[in-house]
Amino acid sequence: MPDEAQPVPVERDPDRVPARPAPEKRPAGGAQRVLKGWAARFPAALTEEAEFGTPFLFVPVLLLAGAAAYFALPAEPARHNLPLALGLAALLWWLAGRRSRIAARACLAAIIVLVGMATAQWHTMARGTQMLGSAVTTHLTGRIVRIETRANGSVRYTLDVLETARPTLRHVPDRLRVTARSPADTVRVGDGLKGVARLFPLSGPARPGGYDFAFHGYFAGHGANGFFYGAPDPITVQAPDGLRARIAGRLQNARLWLGDRIRAAAPGQAGSVSAALVNGDKSGIPETVNEALRVSGLAHILTISGLHMALVAGTVMMTLRAILALSGPLASAHAVKKYAASAAFAAIFVYLFLAGAGVATQRSFVMLAVMLGALMLDRTAISKRNLAIAAIIVIAVAPASVVGPSFHMSFAATLALIALYDGWNRMRIARARRRGDTPMPSGTAAAATNAWRFIAALAATSIVAGAASGLYAAYHFQRVAVLGLVTNLAAMPIVSFLTMPLAILATLAIPFGIDGSIYAAMAASAGWILSIAQWVAERSPDGMVGAMSSGTMLAATMALAWLCLCRTWLRWAAILPACAGIVLARQGELPIAVISEDARQMAVIGDDGALHLNRTRPNGFNLEQWQMAYAARAVTKPVTADDPFFKPRAGMDNDGAMRCNDMACTARVRHASGASVDLAILTKPPTETPSTEDLCQRFDLIVLAYAPSNSPCGDGTLVLTAQDLALRGSAEVMVARHASGAPELTARHAIGASLRPWHDHRQWSRAARNLAERN
Repeated sequence: MPDEAQPVPVERDPDRVPARPAPEKRPAGGAQRVLKGWAARFPAALTEEAEFGTPFLFVPVLLLAGAAAYFALPAEPARHNLPLALGLAALLWWLAGRRSRIAARACLAAIIVLVGMATAQWHTMARGTQMLGSAVTTHLTGRIVRIETRANGSVRYTLDVLETARPTLRHVPDRLRVTARSPADTVRVGDGLKGVARLFPLSGPARPGGYDFAFHGYFAGHGANGFFYGAPDPITVQAPDGLRARIAGRLQNARLWLGDRIRAAAPGQAGSVSAALVNGDKSGIPETVNEALRVSGLAHILTISGLHMALVAGTVMMTLRAILALSGPLASAHAVKKYAASAAFAAIFVYLFLAGAGVATQRSFVMLAVMLGALMLDRTAISKRNLAIAAIIVIAVAPASVVGPSFHMSFAATLALIALYDGWNRMRIARARRRGDTPMPSGTAAAATNAWRFIAALAATSIVAGAASGLYAAYHFQRVAVLGLVTNLAAMPIVSFLTMPLAILATLAIPFGIDGSIYAAMAASAGWILSIAQWVAERSPDGMVGAMSSGTMLAATMALAWLCLCRTWLRWAAILPACAGIVLARQGELPIAVISEDARQMAVIGDDGALHLNRTRPNGFNLEQWQMAYAARAVTKPVTADDPFFKPRAGMDNDGAMRCNDMACTARVRHASGASVDLAILTKPPTETPSTEDLCQRFDLIVLAYAPSNSPCGDGTLVLTAQDLALRGSAEVMVARHASGAPELTARHAIGASLRPWHDHRQWSRAARNLAERN
């Protein structure tokens, strides 16, 4: 055998560390594989979203965010601030467009948000409603703009103010609302009224974060409310200037005439509900009926919104299309769908003015008009893009509506339903492709399948729309309809297939004089709806959920918008803001007390969740708002005490009950942290010992509900005066535990320290100027 090659010996450097072999690549873990997969799919998902126009769908979301941010600002920005910021953002967008696509898109998003803010500020300045600053009694002369007859027989008039006398008001609102327990006889819109009236400024929220009458009144053009002493006298006044005002008056009279005609054909509660569904006037519906509809989840049928507009448009369009289809030559030679869509547009245009053209009705009209316009242009009617266009129009026309419950609930429900329809349609197409040439069921099987699909579609619609709108019902009203699904499944077929079609048929039959029996049949179907609502309301829990924080609502809104607007797997990123909303919802803490803005009513929130009041006859609206916000199912009235708050600390009870005499009320309540807090509210200056200064040593919170008054405490005791509350609105008292272990109290007011235009009138009340009220 040949000699084998011998290896050549290699000298080894003793100072050299031998190199380690390269480690073997291990397969990535499950989480890493998922993240890498998402990273690889991310650009493709973004491209797909861009191809389907998803970025445009977020334009109204950003505009809404801008308008809402403007209304939430603590102070009014200067008129030049937002235009300058908009110009700067536009410059940055132009510069970033050459360097970074991501930076350019971020600047574009900022521009859209600033446009929303600027639009809201422009509408605020353009509205400029004159608000009444202080309560006053005057001889009022006005022209009737609107008449609302209530179930208890009183009438609320909306008046254009023509004159005030004894005293003559220097800063009188242009328009206000006054109620008369004894209404004037035979007056119509456009007539004049004269009488002695007690006028009040529009109030702020009953609690921080609550419904603000002054805000909504400012943008509605109403500067005050009040009541007439006795029945006002009808007088002759000059007709309003301008064609628009005269047409509006005639439309209002037509609405009143139509409502009276419906109630004459169908008296009672069902007739009042029928009239509300046709002309939008809900004032004649008894409060018991309203409450039953709210608890059962059917209150939405009384507000003329997208549901009613869709039913009117759908009924007219399907009926006319079916009639035109009976003629073969006509149907084959003409686009009967476009003719039907044009007739449906005319129908909802008439319905818009018959229903009063309120903000919710205008918004719904815009939504349906965009969709019908898409049909007439051979485009898809029900689409997210059309909804986005409608939202942009509404925000541009009425930006103040973006903070109201009607805007939130209607757009949320519509968006959720469109997203459901889009997802279901894509699933149906994919299923049809997989099925191929499999024959479809026929006969009885087809009928059963269609019936099941109808029931499933109705249930899915109720669940999805109820969940989307229920989020905002919980935020605005602190209440959810626990059995709303059951009620809507039972009642909505009646509304859709009987009540609203009969309303359309009866209104069209008015010229022929045969509408009475049809309106009676409509009222009978409305009576069935009321029976369902009352039956469910009697068996439903109250549904109080307490106040939801703004952070929770914003996080939930982000989750809903992201989930419904995206169409790829990116929509599941909505889980992140949803989880953030859940975390924020669990961090809420109840205040220990709440005080009304007039300083007359105070409630202590006990550790048992009950409200302990300082008045035997409290303001009903404030009490209802507080009960809902704090989910308080028990309310206790004050206990009369000869020696109310002058007991020493050790002698006071911890039950939170208010002990009162004609001068003051006191209470001691135990906070969740274990600290005991002593509170006192004085309705008049103390005339005997202890003095006001001595009270600072005895109580942790003192409310001086009279003017003039000044804080006498310099030791850190929280003191709220009538002047503080008149300027900054109602207050919640929060408790924190100081490092020393003593309770530390802070007040959270409903209104910021800098008054916005809709609150600027507050500085002119007598209490805000620390002056005593006139007798």
